Amino acid sequence: MASKKEPAPLGFSNKPINLQSLQKKLDTVSLDLGNGSKIEMIQYEKLIPFPDNRDIDDTDIDVFAENIKRNGFQSAIVIAREFDGGESRTGSPTGNYVIISGHRRYAAFGMILEKDASFMHRKVPALILRDDIPWTELEELNLLMNYDAVSEASHPGDMRKRVARLMELLQKRGVEKKLYDRIADKLSISSRQIRKYDSINKNLIVGLQNLLDEEKITINQANQYASRSIEVQTYILNYINEHNETITEDEYQQLKFQDEENQKAQKLAEERLKENELKLKEQEAEITRLKNKTIELESLVHEESETNENASQELINTQAQLRRARERSEKLQKILKDAKEADAEQINKNIGISAPIAVNEMLSKLNDTVVKLGKRKEKRGYQFTKNDIQKIKAIIDDLKALIDENQ
Repeated sequence: MASKKEPAPLGFSNKPINLQSLQKKLDTVSLDLGNGSKIEMIQYEKLIPFPDNRDIDDTDIDVFAENIKRNGFQSAIVIAREFDGGESRTGSPTGNYVIISGHRRYAAFGMILEKDASFMHRKVPALILRDDIPWTELEELNLLMNYDAVSEASHPGDMRKRVARLMELLQKRGVEKKLYDRIADKLSISSRQIRKYDSINKNLIVGLQNLLDEEKITINQANQYASRSIEVQTYILNYINEHNETITEDEYQQLKFQDEENQKAQKLAEERLKENELKLKEQEAEITRLKNKTIELESLVHEESETNENASQELINTQAQLRRARERSEKLQKILKDAKEADAEQINKNIGISAPIAVNEMLSKLNDTVVKLGKRKEKRGYQFTKNDIQKIKAIIDDLKALIDENQ
């Protein structure tokens, strides 16, 4: 009697679904699956990609699809039931499921169905998460489960966006204590790096953020620039776009010095402004007091009383005080106006790299070139070629042009 054939496991073919790596990822967000989560075969048409999911890596997706066709699914995709209440996860189930993790498998399965419409009865093995998991936790889970092998060597643009999104999600959930440490633990990088990315996200202008994303500047450079004023950052951005290279460390230090001097000047200007505004306010209060006293004394003078003579003298004195108070107020207003103009002139000084530093850079480059050529000649009788001479001449021409511009 022939033995009864056992049905294939849930993943298709004869290989069981691997839940170990899946559980490890779920543990990243300390998600307790409980009894409400289960694995089922879900119809392909009922699956919906996660909103704003990162772009699917379609590298070798056809090879991946072929592997699924031969061997079935080695692990289940992770999904959550969709409700007509939207992100509040309230109301009635729509019958569809949002993909939390597994978009690449979903895309590969779709490729298979284009050629074989009945493959696996159009069903995908999926882990359905509990219905009571809040949307913010699903977002966090989607973010973490869709970035494998995260390390400090990861693409800085991806990492920058991950840090920003995780920061936002955790703060939405009211997590404030040891925020950097929590994110660092989830992304497997240092808290120090998380602080850098957070500073870059909050303080670096968009143009420089884009240069970091394109790996045209380093994370350390981006972090340095984020601590500078908008004016300095804009100058650096324009410089890089114009010269197609970053500024040197010496040039950055010069910009930093200018920026710090401007910030000091601005702080002093603000302090002087507050001080002068306070003095002016006090003087205006004194003028108001003296005006009221003048009105009171004028009333007494017109009354038929023995005190008229004393009141008249006090009125004269008060009027003199009022006149002097007005003069002081006018002086303070002029001082305030002049201070604002002077401070504005100081603060609005042009930010830029001075010619001497650029000249020194060129001289250094010229010197290095000549030294290298001299060593070659000394070692093996090397003769300067026309190309060598043209290189040196080009540097000298650039140097002359720079000097002429700044004379």
